[in-house]
Formats: sequence, C-alpha cells, structure tokens
Amino acid sequence: MAVNPMQRKSRISFLLGMIITLLITGIVIVFLFLQLRQKNEELQAEIGQKRQVYVLNQDVKGGQILTEDMFELKQINVEEIPANATSLAEVVDSWFLQTQDGKVLYRDDIGLFIREPDSIIELSYQNGQYYNQADDSTVSLRGNPFEDTVDGETRYFATDSNSIDQITRVYEDLNTGNCYVYKIENNTLSREYIELNTVPLLAKIDLNANTVMTRDYVVQSDAVVTKDMRKQEYNMIILPMDLTTNDYVDIRLMLPNGQNFIVISKVQVEIPVEGDGVTYVPDTIWVNLREDEILSLSSAIVEAYGITGAYLYANKYVDPGLQDAAAPDYTPNEAVTRQLDTNGDGVVDNPNVVNEAMQELATRYSDNMKNIRNQYLQTQINNEQSYNTNVQSGLDESTGNSQAMREQYLQSLNQQ
Repeated sequence: MAVNPMQRKSRISFLLGMIITLLITGIVIVFLFLQLRQKNEELQAEIGQKRQVYVLNQDVKGGQILTEDMFELKQINVEEIPANATSLAEVVDSWFLQTQDGKVLYRDDIGLFIREPDSIIELSYQNGQYYNQADDSTVSLRGNPFEDTVDGETRYFATDSNSIDQITRVYEDLNTGNCYVYKIENNTLSREYIELNTVPLLAKIDLNANTVMTRDYVVQSDAVVTKDMRKQEYNMIILPMDLTTNDYVDIRLMLPNGQNFIVISKVQVEIPVEGDGVTYVPDTIWVNLREDEILSLSSAIVEAYGITGAYLYANKYVDPGLQDAAAPDYTPNEAVTRQLDTNGDGVVDNPNVVNEAMQELATRYSDNMKNIRNQYLQTQINNEQSYNTNVQSGLDESTGNSQAMREQYLQSLNQQ
C-alpha cells in the first residue's frame, strides 16, 4: 500500500520523537544512577569518618558530681573528636577509681594501671622470644624471667629499668575480687594486694549536653567515701543567700577579734525540702562528713556557742571543679575536745553538749532573738565597750539580713 508523503513524514517524526525521548530518559537514568552512587559513596565516607565516643546527655555545672548514667555513646565526626576522647565503657568505669593512698587509676586495652615508675614489666612469650606486653617490643634479659601461674596460664615478669612502660599494672584476683600489683624483692616475685576506693568524679567546668568527654574535663573529688562517713544535718550555720544543692563550701568559724578559721574544707551541700518535696528548708544543710570532721565541727559549734560574738558560716567556692580544697586551720580546743570525746578515741561520746550548742546557735541567729541581742549590746555600750559593741552590732545585722535574703531566694526557687 502506497504511503503518501505526509504520512511518511508523520511516521518519521513520531519515530524520531520516540528515539529522542528514549535517549533523554536513558541520560536521566544514567545521571540519577551516578548521583545515587555518589550519594552512597559520600554516605559511606561520612560513616567511615564517624566513631562512637562518650558524650554528656545533660548540662552539668562545674564542681557537680558526675555519675555513669550521665554518659552515653554517640556517633561523632572524627574531625570533631579530641585525641583523648574515650569510647570504652571500661575507661569511664575506671575514672571513678583510685587507690587507698590517692593514686588515680587508668585503663587501656590490656587493663588497669597506675602512672608511676616501675621496674617490673609483664612479658609475652612467642617463638622462643620474650616481648614487652605493653608495646610488643623485644626485650633483652640477663636471666630467666619470673613466673606466676593464674588460672592455668603462665605470666612472665622481669625487671627493666630502661623500660618506657613507666606504669604499674593492676591485676584482679578472680577468686576474691581483690586487686594487686607485682613486686620483686629479694629476688622473689610476690603479689602486693591494694584496696581501691570509688571516688566521686567532678566536672572541672560547666559543660553542655553532647560535650565529647575526655579526662581533661573531669577531676576526682577530694571527698573519698570512707567507712566512717555520715550524712549530718546543721541549721546553725550562716548560709550564703544563693546556696543551692551541689554547691561546695568551706565551713568557717569567725571570732569577735577578727580571727577566721577553716573548720571543714570543701564539702558538698544538699538543701533539704519539706514534706511536699518542693519547698526548700531555708536554714538547714546536709553534708557528708568523716568522723574526725564531725568531731572538729562539733568542737567549733561548742566554741561558737561559748564565745559571745563568734559564729559559724559557709563560704562558697567560685569554681569548685578547678579550685583545690583549702587547708583546714582550725584546731579544736583541748578542753572542748575532752568534753566531747571522753574516751579519747576520736568519737563524740557526749552529743548532748553539741545538741545544746546547736540549738542555742540556731536560736541566736534567728530574727526572733534580735531584740534580746540588741538589749545585750546596749548593756555593752553602757559599759563603754565600744569595740565589742560594734562587732556585735555588725554581726547581728549581717546574720539577720543574710537569713532574710536567703528565705527570699529560696521562695523564688519554689515559684519556678
């Protein structure tokens, strides 16, 4: 059948259009495929540039105690990760440990260790050659190494004063759970058992959530939890207006002649609340104290009670994560100590003396006793003891204002 020129032209145009359409579609498909492959490559590269590290899951204040539940693992770009960031749960665990004499514990791929010079290195034995287990470097021995068998496995140790591995390895006895280090004395290898303490960990500075955690941001607290530590409640200490839970303070004794003594150094305070769980108690703090600190503060309370014009007050640390604890310089009065500690064993045997002094000081600092104190000061004025009068008057005004301002501050917190 003959096709006229118009039909032929129309068919050719249709076929040409189909070819062009298919060509464009193919180009688009190839382009999209290349884009998709590029995106996948970029995604894989991005994934390869990330690793899991520990970050904070909340904001913390400088000096605040950190707990393990404040850390979480998160994928972070490698370029944003400090070189000393940690991704091992065991490393975070070891941050809370130290020896009985205050040495910090660290952890690497092998296990726990203490940073201090040590002439004993652990060896591994392969193909007739001994190696330093820490870095797999070869060692040259003058004699046979010392051996110790643990759970059927032989460990090898040697002395090497030239070792760059200046650390003391800490091992755990799996049967007892006790930790020990190796010592070589009198040409004999022995275990020296050590006791480890769990120590509160503090943030050195204010840190925001998602901060990548390194040991540079934390410090072990001076407040080691000892067996004789107890939570004590005090309501006769003059408190800063803005004191809140987790703040650190020194507790000081001020005498009317201007002498100022540090009784207790750098203790963390907790502000109790009423039974409703919301309303703060304005004049009371809880602190954890050792037995010797309890006795020292008890002595200071009795002396503040017995010396007119003396008072106890709390002094806040500005940056507790970075500031070291001040050195206490208060020495309990011998007579007061004997009165408190009748057996001489460092334990308060006569708490009635302390309780009476605490109750009196709490009353003395209250606004209700202001008129009574003013009457006493007037008597001093009449006796022309102007110096003592000025001291007493300043103390009275300071304590009254401090208590009133603190109550206003805590009321504002209750309303938040």
